[in-house]
Amino acid sequence: MTSDLHIRSLDDFPNNVSTYEPFKNQTFQTCDGIHCYPDSVFHAATILTIILAIFGAFGNVLTVLAIMTSRLRNNINSILICHLSVADVVYCSFVLPLQAMTFYNRAWILAPVLCELHAALRIWLIGVNMVLLSTIALYRFLHVVHPQIYTVYSQSPWFIGACILCWALPFIFCFTPLVGWWGEFSFQQRILQCTFSITSSKSHKISTITAGYVVPCLFICFCYARIGFVVFTSRTKVSKGSQYRRQRARRESFRLTGMMLLIFLGFLIGTTPFFTINIVDSKLVYPMPHIWTPFLAWVMYSMNPVIYTIMDANFQRAYHRLLLCMIFKPDNVAETSVAERQNSLLAAGKNVENTPSPK
Repeated sequence: MTSDLHIRSLDDFPNNVSTYEPFKNQTFQTCDGIHCYPDSVFHAATILTIILAIFGAFGNVLTVLAIMTSRLRNNINSILICHLSVADVVYCSFVLPLQAMTFYNRAWILAPVLCELHAALRIWLIGVNMVLLSTIALYRFLHVVHPQIYTVYSQSPWFIGACILCWALPFIFCFTPLVGWWGEFSFQQRILQCTFSITSSKSHKISTITAGYVVPCLFICFCYARIGFVVFTSRTKVSKGSQYRRQRARRESFRLTGMMLLIFLGFLIGTTPFFTINIVDSKLVYPMPHIWTPFLAWVMYSMNPVIYTIMDANFQRAYHRLLLCMIFKPDNVAETSVAERQNSLLAAGKNVENTPSPK
């Protein structure tokens, strides 16, 4: 019985046809960097950047106007918050729109010199934010822990000098790359950002991150930890007084602790991932973390008005007067900051401690 099956051997194929011919015409395309990701990722980044730019610019402009049109302009902490809002207005109005344009086009379409200026402005404003946050922590620390020293350094010459230093000190790390003295800024295609050049000296990047993030972070942690210790100690002392003082001490300490927690969360959550990925992945091997971690910092810049005002009735009243166009009417309500209320609380605790006990 003859089988109908016929096993084909190599001799059955034509000489000009290879058994692997179907694989010859197949090309295995590889992707690199941002080309590995779909367009939807960059469209989402563009839209989110535009939303944060609009929301951040509007909220911080509102904060600046609320401070300048109320009695808050006479308060040191409020003035520093006003400087912080001004820096965030510039960041949201200039840095974020250009970054959104870059996400949309997946390239820098403007002149290279504008890319260097964009990077310098970005790094400068980040540094200004960090130094201003440190200065706010310093003045709160002096107000609570060393009120006599606070009185000296809150005078106009010292305070004006501190404000100028907040803007001038970070500019040093942005000016040297622009003139070619130290460091270099360029467009990094892998992460779609005008930032530090990976081919330039690492010393500038390391020094900038250390001076702009590590040192301010440690300083702020020290200031608020010391404030928390003093608040807890004063609360213990005041608790020996009347029931009213005990309730007031508890309320004020909770308020201050809540504000400190918001400041820490906004500061750490917003900036730590950005600086960490720049140190860990300095060669830009993984582009997506470099693209998305700055969004946390941008959210922080947009939410700063909420973080610094949600727990302060003075800012709430200033916003209310501004939005209702009541800024030209006299505001007869005395405005006091949380630090001032805390200072009064400490003074009350000392009075209770120094009051002689009845015999």
